[in-house]
Amino acid sequence: MITGGAGYVGAVLVPRLLADDYCVTVYDLMIYGENALPKHRNLTVVKGDIRDQKLLKKAMEDQDAVIHLACISNDPSFELNPALGRSINLDAFQPLVEISRNQGVKRFIYASSSSVYGIKKEMDVNEAMSLEPLTDYSRFKAECEKILLDYQSLNFSAVIVRPATVCGYSPRQR
Repeated sequence: MITGGAGYVGAVLVPRLLADDYCVTVYDLMIYGENALPKHRNLTVVKGDIRDQKLLKKAMEDQDAVIHLACISNDPSFELNPALGRSINLDAFQPLVEISRNQGVKRFIYASSSSVYGIKKEMDVNEAMSLEPLTDYSRFKAECEKILLDYQSLNFSAVIVRPATVCGYSPRQR
């Protein structure tokens, strides 16, 4: 399952997974429309809010992995409605992780952000460095990383990626 799978990154990732013959479920609010994803026999689209735990549980049945992309992305977007940003980026996260684990998901891949590092003097920033988030957006990303790692077990593997600014063509441009 890919949360936010119809967004900027998901609209590029989903067709690649389908081309490799994966069965993909996209769970997305579709606030930017429903045309970013191709029609495909191995694609299931669930129009839903990650804060809707009942729908999330139903959609999560029989999923092996979750790639969590859904969020209010970047600081400027986040600052337009901080309460919404908190609700989606932080408050909905622990229930999502818990539902995933309880529904038998084996791997949870979380798209965090390199902004969790803050501003470093060193040129080569790496995973061993301390997290020093500067904004609510990056603080919530860092908090979600901790939540996810707390749920990690032999049967539930956590993967965290910290991309910098993502750019390039996507069917769902920002």
